[in-house]
Amino acid sequence: MSVRLAEKFIRFAELECLETSPLYYHLSHAIALDERVLEIASHARAGQPVPNLLFAAVHYLLVADPAHPLADFYATCCAKPSNPADAWPVFKDFVQNWQEELIRLLQTRLVQTNEVRRCAFLFPAFFLATRYFDSRPLALIEIGTSAGLNLLWDKYQYSYGGSETFGDSSSPVLITSAFRGNKPAILTEPLPQISHRIGVDLNVIDTNVPEEADWLRALIWPENHERRELLDAAIRQRASLQLDLRTGDGFAMINTIVDEITEESLLCVYHTHVANQISQTVQESFLNSLEQLGQQRDLIHIFNNIKQATLHLTAYRGGQLIDVPLANTDGHARWIEWLPHN
Repeated sequence: MSVRLAEKFIRFAELECLETSPLYYHLSHAIALDERVLEIASHARAGQPVPNLLFAAVHYLLVADPAHPLADFYATCCAKPSNPADAWPVFKDFVQNWQEELIRLLQTRLVQTNEVRRCAFLFPAFFLATRYFDSRPLALIEIGTSAGLNLLWDKYQYSYGGSETFGDSSSPVLITSAFRGNKPAILTEPLPQISHRIGVDLNVIDTNVPEEADWLRALIWPENHERRELLDAAIRQRASLQLDLRTGDGFAMINTIVDEITEESLLCVYHTHVANQISQTVQESFLNSLEQLGQQRDLIHIFNNIKQATLHLTAYRGGQLIDVPLANTDGHARWIEWLPHN
């Protein structure tokens, strides 16, 4: 039995599923003890978060053909799911019956959750970052963009509790979150102009293709209806807007992309929950590239999961480094603890 892989499922259960997905919580603990299912899960590509990928693959196949008894435990397949504590035997049966299809998905698909609610913390992050610079249009470059939905953070409206909303008041996409502690005053500032919306991903998701949109939905946990509804709203909004989405390794391509953008725009490089899928060596190389770029022109870098989980800003203004921890956040942006800033 793969002890390290089993430990990944246990950590996934305790750190990510305990409060958000009773089904995945129970199944993760059972998978950690089952050599056969762990062996199937091991076919995931190197660097991928295996629990997320396995559950997404099962979810994708089950929603497409919900005839198996496992559907009785999934809130996406029935109105009143059965007790998640009883799901393991039918889950294992499903995995064994669909083994070949699951292995194919594990080998070809990626965890690319386009978590639109993360725009709830990107929204104030960009406002704070741009305070350090003169007024210029922003050239957005998102690494690990998936379907590019988080390139549209200025096209959504936001509620952080109470009746007041922020952002684009005409947007049909309403993102809800909550601040723990003080709400930053910068939320009321005017929206900046955007000159470029460039997204890069190893496998760009085309939401106009039903199978691709279905994969994004499958990555969302069955009980999380609100996340799925928000995704669908953002997909509808995205259909009427132009994005520049590119296939490739954004961490390696950054210099090439930056060469296309004149200094009339302020470079804004950002990524959320993707750096944990690259090695420490690649992280360091990428940060060195940004440092070199920062000696040549102004830029903003907003990120998490490099060196620490905190949402963070590093920027270069006139070659000088600005380094600011921004917030502690929930992984799905259900809450934001905005840190004090001078």
